Amino acid sequence: MPKIHKLPSVLVAQIAAGEVIDSPTGALKELLDNAVDAKATEITVHLEGLGFRLIQVQDNGIGIAKEDLPLAVESFATSKIHKLEDLFQIESMGFRGEALGSIRSVSHLTIESKAKEEDAAFGIEANAQGIEGPYPVAYHDGTRVKVEDLFFNMPVRREFQKNPRKLKKDLLDLVSNFALAHPSIRYRLFLDGTEVFDYDQANSLTERVRQIYGKTFANHLIPVFFDSEYQIQGFISSFDFYKSGGGFIKLFVNGRLVQYRPLVGLLRYVYGELMPPGRFPVAFLFLKIKPEEIDVNVHPQKKEIKFKNEQKVYEFIKQALRNAIDGEGPIPMRHVTKQKPDYLSHSAEEKGVANATDLLLPLSTHTNSEIKKPEVTYSHFLLKAHARLFDTFVLASSEDGIYLIDQHTAHERINYEKFLRDLAQNRRVSQRLVHPISLHLSDGEKSLLQEADTLLEKLGFEVEDFGPAGYSLVSVPFYIERGQEEHAFLTALRIFEKGGKQALKEHTLFDELAKSLSCRHAIRKGEQVSAANMQELVQKLQECENPARCPHGRPTMIFLSRDEIFKMFKR
Repeated sequence: MPKIHKLPSVLVAQIAAGEVIDSPTGALKELLDNAVDAKATEITVHLEGLGFRLIQVQDNGIGIAKEDLPLAVESFATSKIHKLEDLFQIESMGFRGEALGSIRSVSHLTIESKAKEEDAAFGIEANAQGIEGPYPVAYHDGTRVKVEDLFFNMPVRREFQKNPRKLKKDLLDLVSNFALAHPSIRYRLFLDGTEVFDYDQANSLTERVRQIYGKTFANHLIPVFFDSEYQIQGFISSFDFYKSGGGFIKLFVNGRLVQYRPLVGLLRYVYGELMPPGRFPVAFLFLKIKPEEIDVNVHPQKKEIKFKNEQKVYEFIKQALRNAIDGEGPIPMRHVTKQKPDYLSHSAEEKGVANATDLLLPLSTHTNSEIKKPEVTYSHFLLKAHARLFDTFVLASSEDGIYLIDQHTAHERINYEKFLRDLAQNRRVSQRLVHPISLHLSDGEKSLLQEADTLLEKLGFEVEDFGPAGYSLVSVPFYIERGQEEHAFLTALRIFEKGGKQALKEHTLFDELAKSLSCRHAIRKGEQVSAANMQELVQKLQECENPARCPHGRPTMIFLSRDEIFKMFKR
């Protein structure tokens, strides 16, 4: 008797459904995909029993024609693709034609729909055993899909679901993410008969962010926009606003929320030391890319995609984030400490000044609620230095307001841009050292040197054997200053250790060396600065391409506008 046999069709359908529909969240996602593809402008979701008892999605889209209703619940029946090549031209949310067929095999499914070109509405009922209908129903334009008793025939699957609190959060987050991705659609959500939210159609992404997360949250966001071979837009959080987890980091590709693991690392890179350990920024990013440049058919639930050119997309997103950070401008003094100073410990009214609570409110409460960058044009704002504070900061002013400048980070920025210019001008020439430098390398560094020796030589570094297990640095790039030779060489080794051959390129090396050298040459905290040098520092900072940040991402200045000062004093 043979041991291998074909599985019954019902069991095959349930196994296949398990890959696509593994939870109520999976079923709801597929129904929302279909509603978006139907060009709906209103989508209403009803959930009961966390989706196990009922998932209902109602839309006002184009509807399903009577003759298509039975096919809609068959596995791998779709209107989205017709041939293999179509898989690489996908612009819709759904395309494989397996969602409703999978849901039907693990639930009781009812669909009621009226296509716009038809005069009447029709419905069907379907489960793993078969289909009933189509039959006439009373319904308006659009479609209503009801999924009842999810996993009724798979009790083990129900037992292995997430805890109720986590499942509820996932369901709410899913609908909110769809609302974020498609601002022009109205989304309503009801949980066990109670309305959870109603996000009306929004005119912009900014408006939708305010609807979901509130004005205070939105006011902490920096706009992102970059358009070249691809296009990306969205928001990232300001430096003083972060979360304890990565749940607010989202990348949407052509309207589809996807998991893109390099994004957290990219954000860490651009925020630098400003992001505290264990904290994460907010990032809502929307990437538009040609369908043929991505493969969305690599994950059963379409949670992941593959890019045709991963490195190019990576560099594009990194540049977009870097541009947004560099263009943020001086940090406004939004957050004055809420700890009252001693001189405000008594009643402010008794002192005859403004109410202390009003005075200590974040300044953003006095400003326009629209998300916008500070209106500062670096090439035109003329600063005058007045004094030094705490042996660390320079107090300066312009016609627009006052600036508090960190002398160290400001000097770093000035040095960094100067070093980059110098490095670029002299990058082609190698210089032989009059006195070779003995290198004291660890075993790990020696191993790295053996791997990177050829690459380092192309960049201008030449190392020779010197004695037993010893090495001498005999040549360095022309742009390396005297006294910095060994430091520059070890920096190059660290770059190779961190990123391999791809990282050890001229532009990466220039950048890392410029960062390192700019910090080592910058004014230190407590270091005395004359009035003339103080003004020179302020002047050179204004001439920088990106004066608001040091090369590591820390702010060089904070800004309090003239209007904000007058408003604080009720003028």
